[in-house]
Amino acid sequence: MSHFGKVEANVQAGLFSAALDHLDAEAKDLVRVDEHQYNTIRAELLYQTGDLNGAYQLASTLLRRSALPAEWAARLAYVAAMTAFESARFTESLDYLGQSLRIADKTDNARLVATAQLGALRLMADADNAAVPLLGDVRKSVARSGDPHLLIALRLHFARVEASRRSPGESRRHLVAAAELLQRFPNAWLEGRVHLGLSIVGTLSGDLEAAIVEAQSAISCASRSGHSRTELAGLVNLSHALQCVGRRDEAKRSIDIVLRGSRQDVEITAAALDSLANVLIGEGCLDAARATIREIDNLVGTMPSALHSHWARVTVWQTRVRLLQAAGEWQLGDRELTAAIAGAVAQHDTCWEERFSIHRLKGQIALRRVSEAGDLLAKLELQPATLDTLVQRNRLVGFAAIVDGHDEKGQELLRRADRVSLGAGNTNLQETQLEEVFLCGRDKVSPLASPPPDLDTAVALIELGGHPHILAREALAAIDAAGCARAVALVATGAQGPRVLECRGWDERQALAAARKPGTSDVLALGEHRDEPWQLIVEARPELEHRCTLIAIRKLVGTALTLDRHRRDEQQRAALWPAEALDGDPESIWASEQMSEVLSVARRIAPTPLSILVTGETGTGKEMLARAIHRASDRADRAMLPFNCTAVPRDMIESQLFGYRKGAFTGADTSFAGIIRAAAGGTLFLDEIAEVPLDVQPKLLRFLETHEIHPLGEPQPVKVDVRVIAATNARLEQLVAEGRFREDLFYRLNVVRLKLPPLRERREEIPPLVDHYLRKYGDEQKRGRLTLSDETLEYLLLYAWPGNLRQLANEVRRMVAMAEADSTLTPAQLSPEIQASRRTIPAVPAEEPAVRVRIDQPLPVAVEILEQTMVKIALDRTHGRVEEAARMLGISRKGLFLKRRRWGLHH
Repeated sequence: MSHFGKVEANVQAGLFSAALDHLDAEAKDLVRVDEHQYNTIRAELLYQTGDLNGAYQLASTLLRRSALPAEWAARLAYVAAMTAFESARFTESLDYLGQSLRIADKTDNARLVATAQLGALRLMADADNAAVPLLGDVRKSVARSGDPHLLIALRLHFARVEASRRSPGESRRHLVAAAELLQRFPNAWLEGRVHLGLSIVGTLSGDLEAAIVEAQSAISCASRSGHSRTELAGLVNLSHALQCVGRRDEAKRSIDIVLRGSRQDVEITAAALDSLANVLIGEGCLDAARATIREIDNLVGTMPSALHSHWARVTVWQTRVRLLQAAGEWQLGDRELTAAIAGAVAQHDTCWEERFSIHRLKGQIALRRVSEAGDLLAKLELQPATLDTLVQRNRLVGFAAIVDGHDEKGQELLRRADRVSLGAGNTNLQETQLEEVFLCGRDKVSPLASPPPDLDTAVALIELGGHPHILAREALAAIDAAGCARAVALVATGAQGPRVLECRGWDERQALAAARKPGTSDVLALGEHRDEPWQLIVEARPELEHRCTLIAIRKLVGTALTLDRHRRDEQQRAALWPAEALDGDPESIWASEQMSEVLSVARRIAPTPLSILVTGETGTGKEMLARAIHRASDRADRAMLPFNCTAVPRDMIESQLFGYRKGAFTGADTSFAGIIRAAAGGTLFLDEIAEVPLDVQPKLLRFLETHEIHPLGEPQPVKVDVRVIAATNARLEQLVAEGRFREDLFYRLNVVRLKLPPLRERREEIPPLVDHYLRKYGDEQKRGRLTLSDETLEYLLLYAWPGNLRQLANEVRRMVAMAEADSTLTPAQLSPEIQASRRTIPAVPAEEPAVRVRIDQPLPVAVEILEQTMVKIALDRTHGRVEEAARMLGISRKGLFLKRRRWGLHH
């Protein structure tokens, strides 16, 4: 492997520090090999490892040179854009990114285009989510690139956008999908970004322990990778989670590390200072908090776009409000909050509208504006509550009730707020300021027992359906207050069995015994928290009144969980990237218009139980489509089993599909469940369905109609729930007409039919497919970073591919096996039949002007001079019309485009 190959391998693994070290160590040799490539990679690595100034200076200086090859120019413009962006020069970053996009479009390099578009998403999403309409186009570009790491980066972007839209469940779905891809395509940097996203989701979901663990994992991955911004962002997230659980000294240590290493990154520095200001407010150090906010003002004061991100701006705004309220400047704080809420409404940002409204509710209660507080509370009650909002709302209304003379009601609301904040582990949700204002030294929460459950209790249970660990304690409190149980235990069941989290009336041993004997006690299912089912095990009192009360609480808990499922389903339906989308796998590169139509139908029918018939020539990707449909169905967590009907002798197909009992026939020494039963609950892919013998077809038809099979030797049929996707390259209608395939089975299979076009009808997919296979087989065969010459790609584009995707994959695999490490594949390495397929260029008529070529020069140089001259003449004569010029030259439009790109011709 060459030196660049080692550097690229480290970059591919997300190990930027190691790549930069190797690049520096081999600088002299690498500059001799390819100075442009060396400088481009160095600029990229300086950016990734946090040297924003060095990366920007190198990239911007190189871009002023006119002789840069297009690929390096596009990559350098991207580096300049991102470093300017992170240095708070937003307008300049947009200019450079536009340059990168323009160059990438001209190269027709799918990976460069997708990378630049992802950069645009990042810049525009931070500019108040203006990029949301572009998400669909970027998804298509990433699919065309066939690059799994770009697909992971896209998932991360969607996760971020969904989190900002108050959809932590959807955000987590994208992060989990990215984590699954990373198991197949490891990358330390992207792994750190996934952990960073999961940390944010943990905070939004009220799971601060998970948020801390994920932030620490992100920091660890970033340290291994050398990606500076991920490490610093992880430390900021960690500081926020630590201060929420009361570990303020540790939070300040994290912030100190960020401030020592982030001065080139204005936004990260501002985020760290903002986090520090919040810690100081929590400690009551208001003068120090003011000084910290002034430091933020000084940092961004000379850079109006420094906090270009809406999220960054409103975060600092919230900290200012907190400081005003902590200082008792309620009136000034209310004016700030009026403006803040108006700004959030203008941005359609319901998340921050709710946060600012909670702060304003607190201020109005402090100012004793009861009527205004009531109006605002009514608006808040109409919105789905986050955990933080729920706690603060209960606490604020509790204080207001106590001041209004409803002491018992207010105390119960305060107790509920305490339970929820305790369950979330968030000490930041404790409210001491209003306690000092209104309670005048009285105990914050009365030691008296809670009143019996009432309508407020029911509402609280329903609102907590999305947080099983909080719902559990609230349900336990309701059972306690109702006095309807002799004993009750909160139990979580993990891989090691049940464990008792809390109990009443039992000791831990008795509670475990009750949990392990189902049927002896009432069980209230509470959903899953951290992949563990949570339950309340209850020994109810025998009186009818108490039994009825317990039943009512159980129904409320069930309703809460059902409503939460409906909320999640609604969020999924409104998701920017639906769960049933079929473009979430780098193995599935479908970028043509024809395939878009097929995928549109497949996406709609994937969640249904309907049978599907996939037709198309051999090697068009029928099994690949079947797997994508399975992944997008509600059976994705179960198995998908492929069965090729030509892979076993025809007389064995029945026993293989339906199974048999021991002794059913000679040689049946053991029982065999069969392929259909093995796929129970999942999907069965029957490839080459036309090859099923006529005598087996009636049994297959019965299975499709009744979901019953009758294994050989079994006395009774067996019910099996399996979704069937069948595929064939044969014309089934013709086989039916010839009596070789049952008509009723054909119609039963043909409920939904998807026809895959051959590769020759979707040639735009060939470049990304070739790039994908080069990476895949290059990694498998340890060939480093292989590239394809433009002429070789032209051969591949013009070939008819009778074997479709399978033939293309095998051709690339063969070329990779013959190639040297880190080399460029040439037409000489193609199969003879592909070399012979290229069109010949017609001879120039005699009356055309001749081109004089010196014969004392290398043949490739002479040929290139001739080609360039002919291309320029053709473009001149057609006035720059590329398609006409290509026809005149006898080459494809794509071929002409590639030649112009190689020579830097821009007509």
